[in-house]
Amino acid sequence: MIGTIKRRVFKVQVILIASISTLIVSSSSNVWGQSQLIALRQCVKADGRVMSKGDRYWPPGSPLCAGDMIHPENGATVKVACYLNRRFLYINQHNVSDPANKCARPQATESEQYQCTNLKPQNCPTDFKGPGDDTVPKPRLISPYISDGSILTTQPLISWRAVSGATSYTVKIEGNDVNWQIKVNNTVLPYPKDQPQLKFGSTYRITVFAYQGNSIISYAPLLISVLPKKEQLEIASLVKQINEFKVPLDEAAVRDLDTIFMSKNLVNESIETLKARVAARSQNPEVYRVLADRYLEAGLPDEAFDKYTTAERLAKSNGNSKELSKVQDGLKLWEFITNYQRARTGPSSNDERI
Repeated sequence: MIGTIKRRVFKVQVILIASISTLIVSSSSNVWGQSQLIALRQCVKADGRVMSKGDRYWPPGSPLCAGDMIHPENGATVKVACYLNRRFLYINQHNVSDPANKCARPQATESEQYQCTNLKPQNCPTDFKGPGDDTVPKPRLISPYISDGSILTTQPLISWRAVSGATSYTVKIEGNDVNWQIKVNNTVLPYPKDQPQLKFGSTYRITVFAYQGNSIISYAPLLISVLPKKEQLEIASLVKQINEFKVPLDEAAVRDLDTIFMSKNLVNESIETLKARVAARSQNPEVYRVLADRYLEAGLPDEAFDKYTTAERLAKSNGNSKELSKVQDGLKLWEFITNYQRARTGPSSNDERI
């Protein structure tokens, strides 16, 4: 009997130290072994979270780490949020061999090869000059923060970088049953309350015109799409679940909510969520590093650099070597984008930092 127990404990230890980066569906009936594995494991950083009922051992809200296995009950499908690839898996007993049921970081699909992301910085917008005149910069749009995706809000805040020599700006929005323009003297415009809201599932063009006196000196357009209502409700339901799980706020922002939003390429919502943690004076370097990553995806390298440097300082002070390594990788990407931009458009405000 003692020998049997030792062998079982040894089996648990082997599973615990295995370097496995995927979630594996198992139909094992060894209840004792799985229960001991759950009880004995030490999970420093989760790779995902159970989002639904249906697993024999993991209740909804359970974090999942390297080596953890999903055991769907008969007829059940378990929903899992994967942090590494920012996707949701639906695991049942009939897709055990399906390679899609993995939480490993995926290779970019053909359509993703041309998206602006922190892994594909060469696809990010880098031409900030005015039309027909390479000496006049555009009023570079900052928010809504968007690369190649959608937004949730139907009343987005609109902001842009100031243009040297501009005395005023005009913001114009055109699209489905929306057509208005407003002149302002600053670089931030809350969505006007007296104008019709954007519609779910519709695409709009925002254009900011920079004026010097009565003459347009440059302009910058941006296409935005509002997520369809059905998908909006799905996102809202997932966010509600995370709130009910009572996940620590920093952890929720950098893992769960970021996964939820980025599964639909909602860069704007991820940035706004992470900015709220910064405003709350978070001392977690991961918050600043992930925010910097999202700024890169939105084509905003200046904002990214500021957050990377904060993340670097916090990682060093906390002795967090793994996070520091990720920050340094991010800074290399930032340098690539900045050098690429400088080669095409001339020196920027951050050139002395390279």
